Amino acid sequence: MRTLISILLFIFVITCYGQQHKQVAFNRADYPISKFVVTTVASNFGQVKIIATMVTPKASSTGFLCRSWLTIRKSDKILKQKFYEIEPVGGCSGLFFPSTQPLDSYFIISKFGDYDGETLLIDKTGNLIVLTGGSFSISADDKYLFSVWDSDLSGITVFDLTNGKTILSKEIAGDKQYGDFYVQNGKYYVSYFEDNTVGQIDIQNKKVIVSKKKAGFLKKKNELMIYNVVQTLSKCNCGQL
Repeated sequence: MRTLISILLFIFVITCYGQQHKQVAFNRADYPISKFVVTTVASNFGQVKIIATMVTPKASSTGFLCRSWLTIRKSDKILKQKFYEIEPVGGCSGLFFPSTQPLDSYFIISKFGDYDGETLLIDKTGNLIVLTGGSFSISADDKYLFSVWDSDLSGITVFDLTNGKTILSKEIAGDKQYGDFYVQNGKYYVSYFEDNTVGQIDIQNKKVIVSKKKAGFLKKKNELMIYNVVQTLSKCNCGQL
C-alpha cells in the first residue's frame, strides 16, 4: 500500500511540474486587442533576428499575469523559442533589451520576474546561452560578463566571453547580499551591502575571496557599468509602464 501511495504521489508531482513548465507557442490570434496588451521588441544580429514578445491581460481573470516569448529566427525558420509564464514579483517582469549592446560577439537580454532572473546570451548563429542573473556588467576588455542574481537568493555569475563558458555561478554564503562589480589594480571585485566586506573574484581558481577592507577601498571610478538596471527600466511591468 505504501508503495502504491508513493508511486501515485510521484506521478502527481511530475504531472504538476510538467503543467507548470508546459511550452506555449505564441499565436497572435489567441490574444485579441480587446483583452490583452501585446508588446514586441525585435533586433537583427548577425544571421538571426531576435524577438521578445510580452503579453499582459487587461483584466485579472485570464489565469496569467505575464507571458513572454524569446524567439530566435533565421529567415523564416524559428531556431529557438523560449517561453516564460512570469509572476511579476520582486521588481520588474519580462524580457528586456539594454539600450545599447556592449558586445559584437553576443546579443544580451535580461529576464526578470519570479524571483528568478536570467541573463540570456545569443551569438550570431542563433545559439542561446542561459545564465542565472538579470542585470549585468562587462569587463573593459570584453573578456568577462558579471551578473548579480535577480532572485530571492543572493549570488553571482561570472561568464568567460572568450571561451563561452561559465567560470562560476554561486550563491553567497550566509545572509549577505552582493552589490556592484569593480576592476581595480588589475583585479575584479564585488561589493557587499553589509559593512566593509569586499569579495575579490579569483577568475583562475573560480571563487570569491571575502575580506574586510577600509571604508572607501572600492573606488567609484572603478565600478563597471551595469546594463538593464531594474530601478531605471521603462515599461517595467511585462512591457508596460
